[in-house]
Amino acid sequence: MKARTDLVIPVRDAYARPAVACLCANVTHADLADAIASDPEATLESLGATLGCGVQCGSCIPAIREALGQVAWFAARVAIQPITTASELNGAERLIYRVELSLEEGPPYPVVQPGQHVVLRAEDDEGVIERTYTVVSQDVAGRRLTVAIRRKPEGRFTPWLLRDDTAERRIEVSVPGGPGLGTAGYRSAVFFAAGVGVTPAVAMASALGNSATMHLDYSVTSAEDAAFLPRFDNRCKERSGFSYTLRETSVEGTIRQKEVRALAERFPAAKFFICGPQGYVDFVLRALRKSGVERQRIHVELFALSAQKAPSRSFRFKAYVAGALLMLLPLLVLLPGLQEMRPHGHPNVGHEQLKCVACHAETPATLRQTLQAKVKHTIGLRETGAVFGMQAVTTATCTQCHANPGDRHAPHRFLEPRFEKARAETGAQQCVSCHREHSGVRITAANTGYCVSCHADMKVKDDKTSPTHDVLVREKRWDTCLQCHDYHGNHKWRAPLRLVDATTVDVLEKYMKTGPSPFGSPVIKAKQELVQ
Repeated sequence: MKARTDLVIPVRDAYARPAVACLCANVTHADLADAIASDPEATLESLGATLGCGVQCGSCIPAIREALGQVAWFAARVAIQPITTASELNGAERLIYRVELSLEEGPPYPVVQPGQHVVLRAEDDEGVIERTYTVVSQDVAGRRLTVAIRRKPEGRFTPWLLRDDTAERRIEVSVPGGPGLGTAGYRSAVFFAAGVGVTPAVAMASALGNSATMHLDYSVTSAEDAAFLPRFDNRCKERSGFSYTLRETSVEGTIRQKEVRALAERFPAAKFFICGPQGYVDFVLRALRKSGVERQRIHVELFALSAQKAPSRSFRFKAYVAGALLMLLPLLVLLPGLQEMRPHGHPNVGHEQLKCVACHAETPATLRQTLQAKVKHTIGLRETGAVFGMQAVTTATCTQCHANPGDRHAPHRFLEPRFEKARAETGAQQCVSCHREHSGVRITAANTGYCVSCHADMKVKDDKTSPTHDVLVREKRWDTCLQCHDYHGNHKWRAPLRLVDATTVDVLEKYMKTGPSPFGSPVIKAKQELVQ
């Protein structure tokens, strides 16, 4: 199939745009306009420091540059060609295309660092589409960029861009964004890539220095799904320090723990990079950590690809599985002697010695009564259902051991009508919203910036803190609250007046898992007679 070069991509004068400019920091276009109006000397860096935009994934950098009056988008001509093959329908859905973007005449385009990405912006009948892709290569003199794109049949952008016709597409190419993938002083690098997640590795391999070492472990479903192999082969000839392994998962299975460990031992002082679907990234990351690789030597580039569909099972197979589970259910749920075998996970910090009955009250009904109640509830003859085995834990259960008369954020306080918003956003009226049991940690709250739900309009008189609370509220730095404030007030703790003197985010995160308290010794402890 020949490359198509007849797709002219002119710049649009104006696009209908969404209200939010930066999704990572929830910064709107109005926020950008206000910040720039109050500081005419504002820059990309200063806006990142004050608003938090443009410093994480980098996809909002074009919008920030537009707000600053800078050139952010470039017109281009496109050439599209598949670089993988397919012998059957499923393979055709996994095709990867090389998309070459030839920039039209205009201002100089910035030099792209390995691992940086660009945003392709288009408009179809449904509105504006923006998608981010890693730059595979750049020809500065020829004003050309190359990205690799996999068609997503259920998506909007790729079926529209990669359809086999000559209709004009109106697309723009942004300036490069993202921090790039540097080795941060490490002489060697190991890159784990799966599927189209190989694109950042291509850029890194192209920029590999004469004295540097890089190994690529590349996983694909089958050999026909592998892209850029000729380029990798040439790189092996040009740079003795470059090597790669192709892993066909349909033949040899997915990468295993021992194989990750072998690479960690082979390159003991390397920087490790991971890019691919979520499941692949999670497994390799865990395997590296188990192999003794420090977290600061691991960089993750996550590609949000749709999960592969599992092979369908026959009705007979599903029936066998359902029957086996039904046979085991009474044993796992009802028999106290099998308590340790129940799939609850590890107890949270401080609960290691507790038995189930310390928190879970047994249902007063017999098995027959419970089944009758469930059937009646199902057909509408009973308002409530019934619980098998043990009853669920509630806030009342938690406060039996952890009641604190001076609790600054006692759960019952949030039952007041004025905290309706906080209840809806955080569930702060329930202990289990932040302390979900059987997680093996101390605190399970995913968002530490929940203070905004109640304190967005907070005013502090004679504020002596640095920076002041007014500044922190205005800059939406809600993630700093727990660095200075003991949420429940159950420790010997005096909040510092300066944020630089507060506990660090790293220490705070360790405390939320299993680490020591940064707030000092507890003054309110759980009732010992119930914990024993």
